Amino acid sequence: MRKLSFLLTAIVLATVAWGQDNIEVVNIENRAVQDYMADALNTYTQNKDSRVSVITKYNNTNIYGNKLYWPAGKTVSWHPSTSAQNIREIRITASENSDYSNGYTFNPDDKSDTTFVIRNLLPNCIYYYKVEEMLHNGTVSLKASGVFRTIGQLRMIQVRNCANVRDMGGWQTQYGVPVKYGRLYRSASLDRINSNGRHDFVHNLKVVAELDLRHEVKRTSSALGADKDYLRLDHSPFFKGLASERSAQVAVTDLRWILSRLMEGKNVDWHCAIGCDRCGMVSCLVGGLLGMSEVDLSRDFELSTLSLGSSNKRTRSGIRSVINYARSFGPSNDLAQGFYNYWRSIGMEKEELDYFIYLMLDIANIGDITSNYSSNRTVHSPATAPQSLED
Repeated sequence: MRKLSFLLTAIVLATVAWGQDNIEVVNIENRAVQDYMADALNTYTQNKDSRVSVITKYNNTNIYGNKLYWPAGKTVSWHPSTSAQNIREIRITASENSDYSNGYTFNPDDKSDTTFVIRNLLPNCIYYYKVEEMLHNGTVSLKASGVFRTIGQLRMIQVRNCANVRDMGGWQTQYGVPVKYGRLYRSASLDRINSNGRHDFVHNLKVVAELDLRHEVKRTSSALGADKDYLRLDHSPFFKGLASERSAQVAVTDLRWILSRLMEGKNVDWHCAIGCDRCGMVSCLVGGLLGMSEVDLSRDFELSTLSLGSSNKRTRSGIRSVINYARSFGPSNDLAQGFYNYWRSIGMEKEELDYFIYLMLDIANIGDITSNYSSNRTVHSPATAPQSLED
């Protein structure tokens, strides 16, 4: 059976490679995101004036519908064999493997549902799915199955009872490789997350570390579970400018905590209240270090607008001062060097920064891009990872 499964997978991949498949294609970006990403890339590349923003054209529920901060997905449907009271569980599985191993699992909100949208998938993958009906008497039956292919770049995430969630992965960097998907996430508060949302985050996405950027709450443990890693750190100093000693201490604590979790194989989510300002600041500092362009840092910041009401917005001018401040630390034509040098100036060690870049970009040598602090820069391999990171 396993040999047959591998053979089927090989056939599917071969036909895709030759462009001869009839597999359904699903764009993980909803229409508002697709339109915004293209417009913003073109506009911001040509116009450097941060006062010019296009995001408000796309935060329009009349045109694009509701839940604009959710990804698009694959709709599956099935016919139940009995009434809802006889059904113990409807389980939907989506996996890159034809034997459904290591897949995501989902449950509809109601056992009487006959459709479900599979979301939170990686782009540029082939997924196999199945819908199973499990009755109280122990009977399990397959109600639907199939295969589809995903495209897109921006990986927004649906976590039930939590808004403005997205993967930091997928953004191109000046090093020629994109940020890895599935390791770092940003979101609004997790306070109201329900059991389904917790399943989405913890079971499917393997997010088991929560960095809470708020001062206005008194939580002492993670909303993802009491056994999950949790740090709450007051980020209000960021609003007073990155040059302050307190802001520097907070930033260093952030990155060392995140890096420690990544080294332990744990995926991390950071959040404030609505996932816009404090969250956006951390995302900018991290994305800039990883080599994201000014245009993409701006697009990432503005996308939070899609989770807000029509009278509220976040535009790229909101992080202009952060980008300019980082740029002042390096050559004007090398934004990543500026961010790298900023992090060094506030206390981060070269080995820490290099290993973080190694983990998130999967490259072992990116040359001498930090001439202000070191020469012949090499991103360290796991054997030379920093040993102690916690403040």
